[in-house]
Amino acid sequence: MPTWEAAYCEFFVARRRRLLGIAYAILGSWPAAEDATQTAFVKLYVHWPRIDPAAVDAYARRTVVTTSIRSAQKRAREPLTDAVRDAAAREVDVDVRVDLTRALADLSPRDRAVLALRFLEDLSVAEVAELLGVAEGTVKSQTNRALARLRAGETTATTERKSS
Repeated sequence: MPTWEAAYCEFFVARRRRLLGIAYAILGSWPAAEDATQTAFVKLYVHWPRIDPAAVDAYARRTVVTTSIRSAQKRAREPLTDAVRDAAAREVDVDVRVDLTRALADLSPRDRAVLALRFLEDLSVAEVAELLGVAEGTVKSQTNRALARLRAGETTATTERKSS
């Protein structure tokens, strides 16, 4: 066993769920998110000895995001599941969760990635821009556009619920 492998295993145990959540936010499917996260961790394992320990979180996040976006682009869009594994999410109104899931399905994988990084990972605009390799203005415009689409979907879903 290489000397660095213990550090990799500790990182895997500590960060797997968080990175899986990012992949799910981008892909909208637990099986697809698990595949993308597993692929990302294989890439991390291969490169682990050369990764700067101070930058390992950013490197892992970027690997999961790019792997998830590529995965979404390669396969046909799958419908999002309304089943949520997170116990805290079960407390949310089911109608609201399903509406949000449908609204996220209408966003591109890149828009979902920006929202996941900004709001799930709580990264700054500058950090997201660096991670995705785009300008800060691009992150801002993608965030605004994605949020506007979510709000538009929210308004439509609320109207539909009230009329039924």
